[in-house]
Amino acid sequence: MTNKVRLTIGEFSKFCRVTVKTLRHYEKLGLLVPNEVDKWTHYRYYDVGQMQQLNGILRLKDLGFSLEEIRDLLDEGTHKPGITQIREKIRLVEAQLAQLQQKRDALGKMAENIEQINSMERISIQRLPAITVASHRSVLRHRRDLGPLFNNVISPEIQRIGCRRTLPIYGFRMEHEQEYKEEHIDTEYCLQVEEMYEDTKTIKFKQLPEVPMAVCLKHTGPYDTLHESFMEVMRYIDSHGYKVSGLYRMQYVEGLHNQKNPEKWITIIQVPVTKDVETVYTVPNETDYQ
Repeated sequence: MTNKVRLTIGEFSKFCRVTVKTLRHYEKLGLLVPNEVDKWTHYRYYDVGQMQQLNGILRLKDLGFSLEEIRDLLDEGTHKPGITQIREKIRLVEAQLAQLQQKRDALGKMAENIEQINSMERISIQRLPAITVASHRSVLRHRRDLGPLFNNVISPEIQRIGCRRTLPIYGFRMEHEQEYKEEHIDTEYCLQVEEMYEDTKTIKFKQLPEVPMAVCLKHTGPYDTLHESFMEVMRYIDSHGYKVSGLYRMQYVEGLHNQKNPEKWITIIQVPVTKDVETVYTVPNETDYQ
């Protein structure tokens, strides 16, 4: 009669391509207990048959079963899950696939938007699509209060509500004033979101209609030079026969919220316009902008 091969925990680890740390963890959980433990040296020994048992554990783990679920299967005297358990894992995997698909689509949209902004001409004509926004409107005591308002009031409330913002997360501001003011400014800050939620005291949800045509300028640099870009926008509007038809938006792509260097701040000025169809001018190709 031949003696069975005894493998030390190190040998078993080497042949099975599994770390000793993992084997000790499995032993602690009762998943794979050494076939023999020397009562004097306390050395652990495994036999060849346990290689297949370990392989089954690793296989089920790769298929999404937790170590606790695998242990329960072993306690029941079987090394394979039932049809009901398998179908439940299929359902979970399908849900995970759907989530990954959503993440992939969102990342793709983010890449497209970033590429569009990077390649955007300084001035262009764009269509602003209809969007759902979370809006906060209040009177700012001073322009410098916008940053603290967003960080301390708007953003925490958006998170509390749990609404999902679209990617990339670009907020924009509109001023409901007839003139430029440094103080007591009627300001509305908007964040594009995926769906409408119930209004709160701080946040109102609404649909902004499509703006068929807007003159857009990409401003790079600190906010105290924005007036130069506004003058450039208005010269463009005037020289090309456009008329301002609504409140302008200031979209913050890079700014106080995510970029320390003011020279790298990117703000997009968007001015809704109309045009006399009888007047013919050379106009850049229209593009969608979200």
